[in-house]
Amino acid sequence: MSENNINQISCERSTEVYSVLIRFFDAYFKQRSVKATLELISDTVFSIGTGENEVAIGKEEFKKLLNEEIHQIPNPIIYEIDDFFQRTRGENGWDCYCKLRVNVTTYDGIQVLYSMRLTVGMHIENDKYIIDILHASEASQKQEDGEYFPMKFISQGLNQINKQTGQELMNIMTQLMPGGIVGGYMEEGFPLFVANEKMLSMMGYDSYEEFDKNINGMVINSIHEDDQAKVNMLLDTLTEIGDQYEIEYRIQKKDGNYFWVHDIGRLTVDANDRAAIISILVDISSQVTAKKILEKQALTDALTGILNRKAGMEQVELRLKKCQNCMFFIIDIDNFKNINDIYGHQQGDVVLQYVAQLMKKFFYKSVEVVYRLGGDEFVIFISDCDGILAVEKNVQAIIDSYYFMVQAEYPLAHSTLSVGGIYTEKEYTLAEIYKEADGVLYTIKKNEKGRLKLNVV
Repeated sequence: MSENNINQISCERSTEVYSVLIRFFDAYFKQRSVKATLELISDTVFSIGTGENEVAIGKEEFKKLLNEEIHQIPNPIIYEIDDFFQRTRGENGWDCYCKLRVNVTTYDGIQVLYSMRLTVGMHIENDKYIIDILHASEASQKQEDGEYFPMKFISQGLNQINKQTGQELMNIMTQLMPGGIVGGYMEEGFPLFVANEKMLSMMGYDSYEEFDKNINGMVINSIHEDDQAKVNMLLDTLTEIGDQYEIEYRIQKKDGNYFWVHDIGRLTVDANDRAAIISILVDISSQVTAKKILEKQALTDALTGILNRKAGMEQVELRLKKCQNCMFFIIDIDNFKNINDIYGHQQGDVVLQYVAQLMKKFFYKSVEVVYRLGGDEFVIFISDCDGILAVEKNVQAIIDSYYFMVQAEYPLAHSTLSVGGIYTEKEYTLAEIYKEADGVLYTIKKNEKGRLKLNVV
C-alpha cells in the first residue's frame, strides 16, 4: 500500500473517530437515550468519573449509572467541545482528549454551567467504532462520595459550594436576571412563599411583608382580574403539559397601576414537599405597547385614522356570521377631483379626514364598523340595528355637515356626498351586500348626487 493511501485512510479514520464521539454526546446529552448511548460502548468499558467512587467496570455497571443519571435529569443538555485532539493506539485504536462544557437545568429549575476534561479511548470491533475508556476530570474541584460521571456532580453542583459562597452566588445570579422572582404554592389563590428584592422593587414595594399584606398572602390577587382565569387554567394543567411554562399577563403595582410581564415558571417543591411554582417575571410593558401600536397601524388607515379596507372587511365578515339584520352604506365624495385640482392635494387630504371624523362622530358604537374603502369612498356597517329611521337621520347629518363645510371652505369644488345603502334581514356575504349597496350608489351618482338612498332587500 502506498504512503498516499495510508495517509488517506488515516484521515478518514480521524474524521470517523470525531464523528463517533459526537454521536455519543448527542445520544447521551441531547437524546438522553440509554439505548443509543450503550450502542457505542464496549462490553469491557472502563468509566472513571471525577469523584472517588465514580467507577464503572463493564457495560452493565455503566448502564446502571446511566439509568440513574437520566432518571435524575431527563431533559436534553446543551454541550460544547473545545480543544479536541486524538492519537492512534495500536493499529485500530485511538485516544482522544477534549474540553467539555455542559449547561444543565436541574430538577429544581436551576441552570448550572459545568466544565470538565474528558479522555476517551475507542477501537474498531466487528467493523464498528466502540468506546472502551471514559475518564472525566475537573480542575481543582472537590467532590463528595457517591458522585458519578458525568451527571450527578452537575445536579448537585450548588450543594458543593459552602453556604456563604452559595448565598453570594445566588445574589449575583438574581442581580443579573432580567426580571424579578416570585413563588406561590400550588394551592387555591397561590399562597405567597417567596419574592426577591428585585420583584418587590418592580412592583414598588419597600418590603416583602408589605407586599404580602397588600395581596392578602395570595399571588393571584396581584394579577389583573381579566388575566386570572388564563393563569389558573394554565397552572391547573401544568402537570399534563410538563413542569415548566411561559405566560404573559398583567400584574399590579403598589400604586394600583398594572404592567405586563412575561412569566417563565417551573413546578417545584419546598423543604416540606409542598408543591409550589417559582417564576421569573420580566417587565414587557414597552414591548406590549409597541406591539399594540404596530397592530393598530396595521389595521388603521394612515391618513384618516379609521379602519383600513382589509381590517374593515374582516370586522364586517365577523359580524355577518352572527347578526340578525344589518345596514351597509357606501359613501362617495362627489367631485373630489375638483378639490384636489383647485385647492391642492393637501386640502384633499383634509377633506378625507373630515369625512372620517363625521363618521366617527355619528357611528362609532360596538355594533358599528366604519372604514375607508379606498380613495374617496367609505363604508358604514351596522349590525342588529333597532331603528332604521335613526340611522338614516345620522347618515343625513353627515351629508348635511359635509355640504355646509364645503360651501364655506371649498365653494368652487361643488362637492357633495352621495350615500347608497341597504337594509336586510337575509343571510348575505360581504360581497353580496357590497354589490347591492354599490348598485344603489350607482343610481344616485347617475341621477342626482349629494343625497342618501336606502333600499330594503
